[in-house]
Formats: sequence, structure tokens, C-alpha cells
Amino acid sequence: MKNRPGHLLLLWASVGAAAGSDLTDGWAAIRAYRVDAAMEHFEAAARSGAPAVAREATLGRGVALLARQPVTAGQVDEARRILTGLVDSGADDPAQAARFYLARIAQHHQEHPDLAEAARLYRQLIAEHEESVWAQSALGRLALIQLYATGDSASPAQRLAETEKLLAHAHVAQARGELHIVLAEAIFFYRLPAQQALPHLLAAEPLGGFDRVGRADALLQIAELSRLAGEKTQAAKYYRTFLQENPRDTANYTARRHLAEVEGGPMMPPP
Repeated sequence: MKNRPGHLLLLWASVGAAAGSDLTDGWAAIRAYRVDAAMEHFEAAARSGAPAVAREATLGRGVALLARQPVTAGQVDEARRILTGLVDSGADDPAQAARFYLARIAQHHQEHPDLAEAARLYRQLIAEHEESVWAQSALGRLALIQLYATGDSASPAQRLAETEKLLAHAHVAQARGELHIVLAEAIFFYRLPAQQALPHLLAAEPLGGFDRVGRADALLQIAELSRLAGEKTQAAKYYRTFLQENPRDTANYTARRHLAEVEGGPMMPPP
């Protein structure tokens, strides 16, 4: 799973900004990397007098501080103060979003990341607001910590088993897809039996969580693992999908050769 900065900083936009052009313009300005303009819009929205608008504007200010480059320790401290205030004063969408970004600060923005604190915040968000977009987005981030955090004495197999439990909390396609992708990647990373990755790749493939290169790799991995498992019909399906979508890929020859092998027919000509 690849981190997408625009997606992570602007996840709020997927929920939908509250009424008010300054809020809408503020999120749009962050999306365009015009952080100073975003700050002006959020400060104007905060003066509107509407409590819900003011809380979202406060969230916007905290997120904007994390988007302003270069991110300084002072900005991170101020963002943490703003976001903590939202968490401590409610349980609404801005408070949930603030907890998500506090976890992101602990995971990525501190000089010395505090993965234990990030995991605690993600778990609390999932436990208290499982259905929210923030909890659903937290699942993949928590999975990465559980799978790769140093200092954990758990074996790779134990890490994988514990992280697979998160699938029970994934209620949207994007969250399920991200979890299956990171689980499959972890199996390959830790050199666990590769066949263990096949169910995760099969589950992730139709959910659309891959970029173009990642999808090509996944299609070929599914085909190869299916072939090695003796699942010839399934292997042929994914070889053909790979070849159709990636006619000029360097793995094209090998895919055509293995397709002929599982189908028991002649090798397809090159495109």
C-alpha cells in the first residue's frame, strides 16, 4: 500500500465540507498546496459564529500546518495542540479526524516517531467509531505498524495472524483492499510461504486498490501462484487478463509461455 499525501491530508474532503464557501475554498487551497490561502479561508470560517463550521475550520488549520512545507517542529507542536483540543471537546467528525491526524503526527511527523502512540490512537478510533471514514482509513495504517514495527518480539507469522483480525473491522472496499494488499506484501517481505498470499491477492484484485504497476504485478502473482498450486483455470484467467492489460510488459513472454502450459495449447503470438 502506498501512502498518498493528497489523500491523507484531504481525507476530510471525502466526507464533505460543512456549509460555507470559506471551508470549501480552504480544503481546495490545501489540495492545490496553497497553504497560506487555506489558513485565511479557515480563519474566516471560524469567525462565522456557527459552532460546527468553527470546529471544521479549526481542523482545517491543524491539517494545514501539517501540509505547509517544510514542516517544522513548531508547526507540528501547534498542530498537535489544535487537534488535541478538538479530540478533548467532542466526538463529532472533526474530533474523529483530529484523532486520525494525531496518530499521523506520532507515526510520521515527529522527529522520533512514536509508533506505540500512533497504534493506540488508531485502535481507539476503530473501537469507538468503527464505521467512520476515519476509522476505516486507520485500519491500513495500523496494519503497517503491526506488521513492521521494530522492537516487537512477535514472529512474522504472529504479526500476520494478528493483523488479519483487522479484516473483520473493514466495512468499505477501499479499507478491505488496502488490508489485503499490505498482508500479501508482508507475506512476501518476510518470506513466508508464498501460497499464503494468494487469497489476499484474489480478494484485493477486484477492489481496485492498486496503481497501474501494482495491478500488473498482482495479476502476474495471482497467475503464477495459481499455476504452482495446480489451479490451471484460475491461472489461465489471470495470465490472459495480465496480457490483455499489459501487452508490452517485459514479462509478456513468460506469461504467454506459462499460459500455453496451463491450457495445454500453442503459445500465443506476441502482440
